[in-house]
Amino acid sequence: MRKAILLCLAILFFIVKNDAKAQDLKTNVGNNKELDSLRKKEEGEKDSVIFTAKFIKYTKMAMSRDSIVLLPLDTSTYNIQNYSPLLQPRHPAITTGSVGQVARPLLYEPSKRIGFDVGFHSLDYYALNPEDIIYYQARAPFTSLYLVSAGQKEQYFKAIHSQNIKKNWNMGVNFNRMDSRGFYSRQRGDNLNIAIFSWYQSPNKRYNMWASAIFNTLRAYENGSIAEQTIFNDDYVKIDRKAEATNLTSARNLYRKNTIFLRQTYYVGRIDSATATNTSVLPTNKVTYTLEYNNDSYGFFKDELDNNLVIPKALDKSSKLGINSVNALDAIYTSDSTHLQHVKNEFIYSFFLRAKNSTVIKNELKLDAGIKHDYYNYTSLGARRDGVTYENRTFSFQNLSVIGALSYRFTSNIDLNLDVNQIFQGRNAGDFLYEAKSRIGLGKAIGRIELGAYLQNQSPSQLFTSYNGNHFEWINSDLKNTKVANLSFGYINDKLGLEAGAKYFLTSNYLYFGTTILGLNDINVKPLQESADISLIRLDVAKRWRFGKFLIENYLAYQKTDNNDVLRTPEFYTCNSFSFDLNLFKVLKTNIGFDVRYNTSYANYLYSPAISQFYIDREATVLKSVPVVDVYLKANLKRANIFVKYDYANQGFLSKGYYTVNRYPMPDALLKFGLTWNFYD
Repeated sequence: MRKAILLCLAILFFIVKNDAKAQDLKTNVGNNKELDSLRKKEEGEKDSVIFTAKFIKYTKMAMSRDSIVLLPLDTSTYNIQNYSPLLQPRHPAITTGSVGQVARPLLYEPSKRIGFDVGFHSLDYYALNPEDIIYYQARAPFTSLYLVSAGQKEQYFKAIHSQNIKKNWNMGVNFNRMDSRGFYSRQRGDNLNIAIFSWYQSPNKRYNMWASAIFNTLRAYENGSIAEQTIFNDDYVKIDRKAEATNLTSARNLYRKNTIFLRQTYYVGRIDSATATNTSVLPTNKVTYTLEYNNDSYGFFKDELDNNLVIPKALDKSSKLGINSVNALDAIYTSDSTHLQHVKNEFIYSFFLRAKNSTVIKNELKLDAGIKHDYYNYTSLGARRDGVTYENRTFSFQNLSVIGALSYRFTSNIDLNLDVNQIFQGRNAGDFLYEAKSRIGLGKAIGRIELGAYLQNQSPSQLFTSYNGNHFEWINSDLKNTKVANLSFGYINDKLGLEAGAKYFLTSNYLYFGTTILGLNDINVKPLQESADISLIRLDVAKRWRFGKFLIENYLAYQKTDNNDVLRTPEFYTCNSFSFDLNLFKVLKTNIGFDVRYNTSYANYLYSPAISQFYIDREATVLKSVPVVDVYLKANLKRANIFVKYDYANQGFLSKGYYTVNRYPMPDALLKFGLTWNFYD
């Protein structure tokens, strides 16, 4: 750890020293001859071009729905200290330990999925999806290297390379590797993401093709929580964290998510361009075809005789197999796995009606009409004993969906959008998601208002309706669809740095995991459905304050539900950042500050490794909640961004430690170093 920090500081000193020397040469008029000779020697008397971030533009799938919008790279240091997907200021998560472990949102954030859902999402935070891929237009080869190091506790490396094969054809690759060992035995997350992507645009800009191949391998080693639950008490005699006994010593969850994605669009008829920046192309008619293939697997492995405190006893399925009970029951070895193959074909026709050659887009009408076909092949395998499979559940089916969208832009400041997605045939027929959004701009000084509403009808996920494993088995054929009705209001004022909003959720037939006691020290987890409607209101407010070189950012979320026994969530959550800008060595733009996160105490979730699910118990254990302070230093030097961060700096000051999931302690204070370096040639 110390060697890594010293090496990083030496690199930083070398960069600063050389940049300071370069600055002195530029500002010293008397050294023009020396400067000219240095340039001549470096350039070899040849003309050269210095490439910068302005030569690189990018887009994403979400920005190409109506047109193609290109954005410049963000090379600032804003929020780089919060690199972890679990520590995003406005989207916090609870977890069983270090980054890479299973997690779920701390605040209430229901998904908008409809149709078939396999039900395993506890490692979704670390997966790379087609919507996450960034497609580039690079006039020069672009490479970005990103490294975060915390000694042997945590290592994170990310590399992006992209370059144009031709002027209108770009290819690239993503490589992400995360290995977090944590403080306790087997508190490890080991994730690998690899993606190959390409974007081709015809010379006349009518045809576009986006393609990607994504491979995710997500490993979460399971320790079943530590055996000692008083490690943060005043009378506890502290020992090395790795020496703490754990309930499991060989268990792990392994997710593999592989995707082949292809989207093609063709513009028919007239093509308009944004006259101001010429960075977007506005079609009048568009045909879109999307092909996506997913091959996913979810597996739990254990090879030990445990105490059944976190995993119930293995099920005796001898009556189903007609064999001896001793051979059928395997309390030591577990290898449960679920496989899903999914093929999606989607065709959409889009029609745009707008005035010709208008410098301001207004009275624009857009209509989308499409159809989607989904094919699924599902297989669930239970545990094996002596080469015998207890049960294999396999089925295939198809869904047909209609997709529609209607939007009208009155002016550049006022628009209305309606989206329809409904499954009309297949296993999940009747599922739908209807959504309406409107944006009203009131002026730069006054701000804008954003209104939203959606109605969702979703089939229960497969994990809730049927599961077959070595420790759990159920078939629930009487579960009802979950319905969610939502209303939202938002106010944004960029000039004041103010965002405020309110959301209301009404959830019917809410699904969750709960407990039933089988015997002494043997607790069973099973799917449950709440018959009563659940209401929740959420208020959010965020404010940025700038006082000279001081910057303060505040975010506060308030949630109130009428059923806290089932929907576990804190009433208040806040994240606040305080920082100060300064320049070091005249060339190093530096920001020093600290973040403070806190949520009020609430009845926490527990976690079951065998099904990788968070669940609640009727005892409703409320754990103490403490503020967590992270201190950081960020610096920018041309193509490099650097940060040094000390997580949980207030440990030992009115706080010995804390939990976000019952029985799973969070990491201790930890020093981290991060570096981002961009290359444009």
